[in-house]
Amino acid sequence: MKRNQVLTLIMIISGILLVTSILYSVFRERDPYKCYTGLGSEIAVSPEDDKLAFSYFLDGKEAIYTVNPDGTEWMEVSKGSEKRVHTPRYSFDGRKLAYLTENKDGIQSLMIMNADGSGAKRLSDKKLHVSDAFFSPKGDMLYFIAMPAEDFQKAKGETKEGYDLYEVSIPNGQQKQLTDKDHFTMTDLSVSQDGAELYYSLFDGNRQQLYVYSLDEKTESLAKEAAELKGDLYSTVFSDDRKQLAYTTVTEESKESSLFEYELFVKDTETDDIKRLTNLHGNIQSPVFFQHGEKIAFLHYSNWPKEPATFQLMTVAVNGEEEPIEIDLNLPASTENHFVMKTMDFLFSDLAIAVYYVLLLGACTVYLHRHSGKVFMPSYLSLSLAILIFISSFVVAAITNPWYGIGLSMIACCVFFCSLLLFLFALLVKKYGKTT
Repeated sequence: MKRNQVLTLIMIISGILLVTSILYSVFRERDPYKCYTGLGSEIAVSPEDDKLAFSYFLDGKEAIYTVNPDGTEWMEVSKGSEKRVHTPRYSFDGRKLAYLTENKDGIQSLMIMNADGSGAKRLSDKKLHVSDAFFSPKGDMLYFIAMPAEDFQKAKGETKEGYDLYEVSIPNGQQKQLTDKDHFTMTDLSVSQDGAELYYSLFDGNRQQLYVYSLDEKTESLAKEAAELKGDLYSTVFSDDRKQLAYTTVTEESKESSLFEYELFVKDTETDDIKRLTNLHGNIQSPVFFQHGEKIAFLHYSNWPKEPATFQLMTVAVNGEEEPIEIDLNLPASTENHFVMKTMDFLFSDLAIAVYYVLLLGACTVYLHRHSGKVFMPSYLSLSLAILIFISSFVVAAITNPWYGIGLSMIACCVFFCSLLLFLFALLVKKYGKTT
């Protein structure tokens, strides 16, 4: 009797935990950065090479900081109520900083302030979601990449709208759309020194490539400096004289593995020579040339592809003759332990759901073995559920969003694995268990 009571109690508790965990997983805010302390994903170098600007999370709040190139004298320059502030960009004279603010829905707005953090004001329309920006050489204009805010985060096929180029006058805030291409992806915006061309990365249907937009001719074309490069190009950026093009791409050796690694390369646009600058076995992001010196600053995504991302601020010589050097940043540390939030995330995590699921059906296996002998029924039901979810994933992918289908297929694989564990457990129960 006591054993049956214990089994019943286990089934009730594990069932309640399973349902609670699923509901928590469905309705919770999926934000791996809500308690995070560490570097953000974008950096900028001032025109005189005397300051680095970057975003930094402190207990989940992201702000813009500046620091000397040797890591000393950090200062928080974006002061406000916004929880997420990132993607800093220096003006050509170093007196202004453009940056993005992000609201609770992930919609980003273009802002500008003085380099010391004063005089902050909004420049983009509230109806737009801005993903990147860059100053004109004269400093009177900001070019930016944006899409309609109402279409942000919609999957390909759910909307005809996409990313385009815009410009906004800094003195009067007058905004103008430059292109009407509706690109699905559009990243890594920069401006030529003469202000005549804009550069950015696009996925052309086959691979990620570098494109150029002529402000005079109002035409978009493949950048000739990158036309001969093979593979997908990410984080593309020119040196000021356009004699060098830095970019990241998947390494040949990692293409044969289950995890792609992205390293930093630089191409001499005059000789077409290509040098590999890093071998860090991770993901290199946000490379930026120093204006006065043969050096590049970049971020190393050291725990790639986990989240929250752990970045290291590093520099490397363009000639490729030296190993990358990490800049030691003595930034403020977290002042909170977030015990309650971390405990809830652990107790109601995806792994916990699998544990509660196996525990519930495992207890049912023992209970049925004692009362009816149908020891394999829970594992068969679990296997049937896995097959049903897997079939449903194809239907969902065809009718709605392919990514939803992929998500369901991953759930099906997890349920299938749990079914195997339950089947093995049922074999042990049948062989060694006692019936009532």
